[in-house]
Amino acid sequence: MGMLLKEIAGLIGAEYEGMDMEIGDIAKIDSAAGNEIAFLHNPKYFHLIDATRAAAVIVPKEFTTEREIPLLKVENPYQSFLKVLVAFHPVIPVAEKGINKLADISGSAKIGNDPAVSAFVSVGAETVIGDGVQIQPNVTIGQNVKIGNNVIIYSNVTIRENCVIGNNVIIQNGAVIGSDGFGFAPNQSAYDKIPQVGNVVIEDDVEIGANTCIDRATLGSTIVRKGAKLDNLLQVAHNVEIGANTVIAAQTGISGSTKIGPHCMIGGQVGFVGHINIGAGVMIGAQAGIAGNLKDGSVVTGTPCREIAKQRKIDASLGRLPDLIYKVKDIEKAVKKLEDKE
Repeated sequence: MGMLLKEIAGLIGAEYEGMDMEIGDIAKIDSAAGNEIAFLHNPKYFHLIDATRAAAVIVPKEFTTEREIPLLKVENPYQSFLKVLVAFHPVIPVAEKGINKLADISGSAKIGNDPAVSAFVSVGAETVIGDGVQIQPNVTIGQNVKIGNNVIIYSNVTIRENCVIGNNVIIQNGAVIGSDGFGFAPNQSAYDKIPQVGNVVIEDDVEIGANTCIDRATLGSTIVRKGAKLDNLLQVAHNVEIGANTVIAAQTGISGSTKIGPHCMIGGQVGFVGHINIGAGVMIGAQAGIAGNLKDGSVVTGTPCREIAKQRKIDASLGRLPDLIYKVKDIEKAVKKLEDKE
């Protein structure tokens, strides 16, 4: 169902001039059709305004163009895009209402109001599940688990015993919450398994990506604080703590007992050693190796990680290293000739 352009402008609080028209959908700036609205947020792509076929474009307030095209000017085009996207594509339930007859629910488990529990879901003894929870097929929830309200759990997720999941949490397909931490004590000939008797605590408004593994604590809790967003294929080891509203990209590995502060931004394939403290508001570039503590507000990259400006100088210097080696060899030859003449 379409929307009038003036309705979209009202929805996002945009400054808008021009004729009204019906908009059929929202699309990317470089692929939008003549009845679709697009958005521009990153200056890197501002030049695409010249070739877009979009009927109108959501842009920053300071944006200008010589092209005659309706512009909806807002403070934050990305947030406005999200509002328009939801307006055109409302969120739909991920599971059918009710408890499917093929679900295996322990008699001592408690499930709140308005559930949507799919076939082949297993819920263990003494587990408590809140209101409005949606659970897709083939999810396994162990005993004595606590799950809050309005949680969405996609297919093939495993939540092990004694774990705690807050309100409004989203757990994507195949994630494992509460697997044993990697704890082994060496003896003279082998390794003895250390019992992992803690749990995992996921606070409110967290999203956990597909196939991410969060290990239970040896003692106490592995904790993901409120509002954190974890991408796919992360490894979060035992007794790790991830701060509120921290975002972590795919394939990052966090070793045991590392503490990451709030509001951090961590790129893909970052590796953390164990037992370190990462401050608040830290930014870490992709593939960085973090071997020690980082202060609040640090911006680092590289392996081992360094302050980003220094690392960029090192990277630039490495590109000139082959020429420098040849120059050194030429100097050595010249010096040897001089020595031979003596």
